[in-house]
Amino acid sequence: MKIKKKMWYSLLSVLWIFILVFPVMASEIPEERQKPLLVDEAGLLTEEESSALLNKLEDISRRYENEVGIVTVNSLEGKTAEAYADDYYDYNGYGYGENDDGLLLLISMGEREWAISTYGYSHTTAFTDAGLEYIRGEFQSKLSSGEYAKAFNCFADQCDDFLRQAATGEPYDVGNMPKAKVSPFWLYTDLVVAFLISFGRVKAKSGNLKSVKKQESAKSYERSGSLSLQRSTDSFVNRIVTQRTIKNEKDSSSSSSGSGGSSSHTSSSGRSHGGTSGKF
Repeated sequence: MKIKKKMWYSLLSVLWIFILVFPVMASEIPEERQKPLLVDEAGLLTEEESSALLNKLEDISRRYENEVGIVTVNSLEGKTAEAYADDYYDYNGYGYGENDDGLLLLISMGEREWAISTYGYSHTTAFTDAGLEYIRGEFQSKLSSGEYAKAFNCFADQCDDFLRQAATGEPYDVGNMPKAKVSPFWLYTDLVVAFLISFGRVKAKSGNLKSVKKQESAKSYERSGSLSLQRSTDSFVNRIVTQRTIKNEKDSSSSSSGSGGSSSHTSSSGRSHGGTSGKF
């Protein structure tokens, strides 16, 4: 009986240790990514759209050695969009290389919320707060109108542009943001309109000169008594020089507006992330 009791106590002890340790083991951050760069649990994309987008994300991630992922879900399961995105990134092993460099766009259809979680190089260098705000302005309206494929491709293209710029050593940030692209259609339209306006004005002015007749001599254009020549001279008397200090307004404005950069928050894993979130 004593031996059986000891065996039961031993089994119960092992089971209790397993119960305590297993959640900790399950919440450890995997060394390698467990899921693809595109996870469409909400089913927002067709097979063709998913395939093309996944290839784009893999290409961007490979070229810049910085993973770019997109995940859609039906519910945040009681978490904030920011916390869900951070946890999904951490506990599914996203990130390139030893520093787990990358970022993740999360979309939750149940709450109509989205969040971007950045980590490593994406957090410290490539995607600042100002940069993320710019990217938000590019894709959020497409999300709101239900153009999900366009929104996700827009996000991927912006990430490509921002990572390319960061590779030059001057990442996009306050005072150095992407310039708005103008469609060639509007350039050609502006040229045609400008030509028509100029042509019309020249035509109108030339019509007013029809009454003018060509003259054989320059004297014909001279009005009698209108020309009078007088001699004048300038004499140097004195020179006064006034000096004053002029502040560099550009420097003062840039220093007051701050240097940009990225803000940080801590995820449930204890890691420092950057990012932003919103509703659509």
